[in-house]
Amino acid sequence: MELGSVKTDPAGKATVERAPPKRQPTVQDLLRHTAGFPYGGTRRDHELIKLWPAGSVDSAFTYSGPEFLEKLSQLPLQHEPGTVWDYSVAVDVQGFIVEAVTGKSLSAFLEERIWKPLDMADTSFSVPEGKKARYALAFANDPVSGKPQSIPHASGKPIKFDCGGGCAVSTALDYLRFAQMLVNGGTLDGKRLLSRKTIELMASDQLAPDVRARTTNGILNEGYSFGLGFAVRSQTGIAPVAGTTGDYNWGGAYGTFFWIDPKEEMAVVYMVAAPGEARVRLRTLVRNMVLQSIAD
Repeated sequence: MELGSVKTDPAGKATVERAPPKRQPTVQDLLRHTAGFPYGGTRRDHELIKLWPAGSVDSAFTYSGPEFLEKLSQLPLQHEPGTVWDYSVAVDVQGFIVEAVTGKSLSAFLEERIWKPLDMADTSFSVPEGKKARYALAFANDPVSGKPQSIPHASGKPIKFDCGGGCAVSTALDYLRFAQMLVNGGTLDGKRLLSRKTIELMASDQLAPDVRARTTNGILNEGYSFGLGFAVRSQTGIAPVAGTTGDYNWGGAYGTFFWIDPKEEMAVVYMVAAPGEARVRLRTLVRNMVLQSIAD
C-alpha cells in the first residue's frame, strides 16, 4: 500500500499525493490499530480520510468480500504504519486474513473455534428468521441528541461478507460466556480455547509512548492504551472512570460494552440498542454503578 498526503494549491484545491511508506502494515499493526487505516466517509473532515469507508457494517451491505478488499487495496494510508493509533477497518481485514489462512468463512471459523465450544447458540453474523422477534431495536431518536437513529441489522437486509468490525449479533448470556472464558485465563466448562499467556499478550499495552501521544480522535479515554483488540487501562489515575490498572474493554458498534478486570476476577457485559450519542453516557453510568457496588 502507499502512504497518502494532502497538498493544497494556492486556489485552495486539495489533492492527494502518494509515496511508498517506510514499511507495510503487519498483522500486529492490524490487531492494535496502527496499520495506517482510518474509518472514513463524510463524517471526517480530512480529504484523505474521506476516501476510506465510513463503517464496517455499511460496507458489508454494499460490497462483497473481494470487492471490499479490492477497494481497500487502492486506498492510500493515512499514517506511516506503527506510528499512530486510529480505530479502523483493520478488524475487517483481520477477518479476511482468517479466511485466507483457514479456507473457511469467518462465521464458519468462529462457529468452530469459539461459538460452538462456548455454547454461544445465539451468536452469528445474521439474525435467523425464527429469532427476529427477539432482536432488540433502538429508540427512534437518540435520548441525548434527539437525532433519528436505527440499527442496520433490523432492516433484515443480508450482509455480503462476514464483517468482523461490526456485524456480529449476540445475547448477553452468550457474550458473558465469552467474557468469563477470558477471566478464567482461556477456559470455560473444562474447555480450553486460549492459553493464559495468549490472553496476557492480548491484554498488554501494545502502544509505544510516542504512538499513544498521537492518539487524538477521542475514542481512547485518558489513562488507557490499546492491546490486541482491547483498550487497556495503563494507570489508576487520569481516566475519567473508576477501574483497575490492567483492566481491558471495548464497545460494540451500536452501544454494547464489555470489560474484564483480572484483579477483581470480574467480567461485565452491558447490552443496549443505543447507536447514538447516549451510548457513551450509558457505558460510563453502568461502569460506575458496577464498581460502586463492590463491597469488600
